[in-house]
Amino acid sequence: MLKHKLLRAARLTEDRIRQILRLNQSEQKLAGDAQAFWSRPIDRNNALWWHARDSTIFSEAEQNWLAMGKRHTRLFADFARAAGIERPVDRIVDWGCGGGANAVAFAGECRTLWGVDVSAEALTECGRQLAAHDGRCDFHPVSITVPNPEGALELIPNNSIDLFVCFYVFEVLPSPEYGARVLRIAHKLLRPGGVGFIQIKYQTDSWKTRARRWGYTRSAANMTSYRVESFWELAEACGFEPKTITLVPKPPEVPDVRYAYFMLQKPGDPPLVVK
Repeated sequence: MLKHKLLRAARLTEDRIRQILRLNQSEQKLAGDAQAFWSRPIDRNNALWWHARDSTIFSEAEQNWLAMGKRHTRLFADFARAAGIERPVDRIVDWGCGGGANAVAFAGECRTLWGVDVSAEALTECGRQLAAHDGRCDFHPVSITVPNPEGALELIPNNSIDLFVCFYVFEVLPSPEYGARVLRIAHKLLRPGGVGFIQIKYQTDSWKTRARRWGYTRSAANMTSYRVESFWELAEACGFEPKTITLVPKPPEVPDVRYAYFMLQKPGDPPLVVK
């Protein structure tokens, strides 16, 4: 126990020194480390990273796996009701689909779903879960690499997507600047009036909540974070009209904290409508 506490204190001290002195790693280094991290085989020891259904945390409480996606579809339904958006929509992109927890839930919201991921194994698992849950939408797996997320623009019809969802992903992106790249991709994919539904980790006044910018494999889930107002402004700079924010300090299904859900709309007509 004492050894564990000392190691934790040493790591926090190193983190703070690096932050103060801005001893950051390059974007190229972070992207390479992220690609290696997410290229690992999915097994019971690391399946939680992909929110895989048979990971240890869900094996004894499978309802939590299903509850993640259901909570997100309820949040979207609340926004759609307030914004006058008709459901279901036609085309959805699930960016960072992982083990399919959100894809399974949103499959009932659309006719066509593109699942984007840097792990080929995750894409296979996502497709398997959709089939197991009688997902009746057409599923298109899209394989990209961390260094080149823009590759998705060559595989998904641009300016045609109704809903772009992205959960449990922005915090593991290499950097906040990389997050801006994903926002710009989302903006290009969405049709006029289309909606981006994106979750981030928000920062507080504590230095521990700031973006790390180094040591990807040591703390992947805390790599990227934003002040709430900063992400709002970043979304505006990428061409979106931010509509709502929902804060979830402690999500009920996973052992994590400081979630913020943004609804972002691409300006223009027509709005989202039933096809």
